[in-house]
This record gives sequence, C-alpha cells and structure tokens, in this order.
Amino acid sequence: MQKNKKKVKKHLKVKSFLILISIILIIFFIIYYLISLPIKNIYIKGNDKVSDYTILEVSNLKDYPKMFKYSKKTIENKILSIPNIASVKITKNLLGKITIEIEEARVLFYNRNDKKYVLENYQTLDNSKENVPFLINYVPNTIYERLISSMKELTTNTISLISEIEYSPSKSGDTVIDETRFLLRMNDGNNVYINLINIKRLNMYLEISTIFPSNGTLGLDSDNGQVVFNAF
Repeated sequence: MQKNKKKVKKHLKVKSFLILISIILIIFFIIYYLISLPIKNIYIKGNDKVSDYTILEVSNLKDYPKMFKYSKKTIENKILSIPNIASVKITKNLLGKITIEIEEARVLFYNRNDKKYVLENYQTLDNSKENVPFLINYVPNTIYERLISSMKELTTNTISLISEIEYSPSKSGDTVIDETRFLLRMNDGNNVYINLINIKRLNMYLEISTIFPSNGTLGLDSDNGQVVFNAF
C-alpha cells in the first residue's frame, strides 16, 4: 500500500512537471511569435493633405519592421511631430496588421507678420495651398491664442469666405471697450466686425449677407445678437 502511494505521488510530480514545462514552452513560443512577427499590412485612414509616404517615413514604418519593435505610443508621438496632424490612433492585431487613423489640423490663416500658415493645433507651416485669410497686423499674444482657439469653431467654407483679418479693438477715446474685436474683409466686398465671443455667427454669414442689397460693413459683434449694417 505504501509503495502504491509513492508511485502515485511520483506520477503526479512527473505529470505536474510536464505540465509546467508545456506551459513554459507555450509562453516561450508566444513571446517568440510576437517578437518575430513582421508587419504585413499598414492601413492609413483620414489623411488628405499629408501623404501616406510622409506618415510611414516619419513613423519609421516604411520598411515594415517587426510588429512590436515600436510601441503604439512611440509611433503616435512620431506621427504627431508632423505639424498638420491633430490626432492619431494606432491599432495593431496579431495577424500583422497596423491601422493608423489620422485627424488632420486645418489651416486657419496666414500670418503676414511672421510669414507662417497657422494651423488649428497652434503649429505653423511655411507653405500651404489652402485658401485662407491673411492676418495683416499685430495681435497681442493672449488675444492671438484666443483667435486660433475661436477660429476652430468656424467651418472650412466660412474661413474661405474671408480675405483679410485685421485686429481692431473697439475704443471710446483712449479706453478699450472690447479687446477681442476684429475687422474682417470678405471676398465678396463686405467688411465684418466680429468679436471672439460671437465668432460662431460667421458660420451664418452667407445667409446674413443676402439680406442687404448692397455692399457695406456688417456689425456681428453686438451682445444682443442684432446685425448692424452700414452701406458703403
């Protein structure tokens, strides 16, 4: 009876050992598979202005390295170094597929002072083919940052209607009444006064401008929502 117990214990130990070895081998092969897994397919979505080649080159993925050579965070940070990129999301799967989802930053205006195109993510470009307005004069830094933030509320079509942006705070004598007011010169010949708190009203510009029979200056900066019009 004692011998049978010893045989059973010995058998259990051997069985446990074999199971442990099997688990270790499985883990090893999984790790080996992941380490050696090459990237087989790369899908890039959402990019328009930035080419696939630029994204692959900057992210170091153009030569299809091993899937887990770079972490998702590392790849995202590399792609975010491209000025036009506002956000990026990386997805990997165990079949060797990487999906890169891109959201590009729009160009808001051209700053004539420093000769840079300004993007909605506060980055700048030296060149762009976008149809955007020119900022023609100096804007204090705090107001400048608010201008960028506020213009993100405008549609791309609305931005394309603006020819020039001039910083023009409203004053009474030497007293500044509204330091966030701008004068916009529109491509259709109208002028528009707008302040940053009311900038969303510009998205209705086409509808508003058709009310008036001639060109003139529209005041959209009123706190009561009224439109003031003075013909040229």
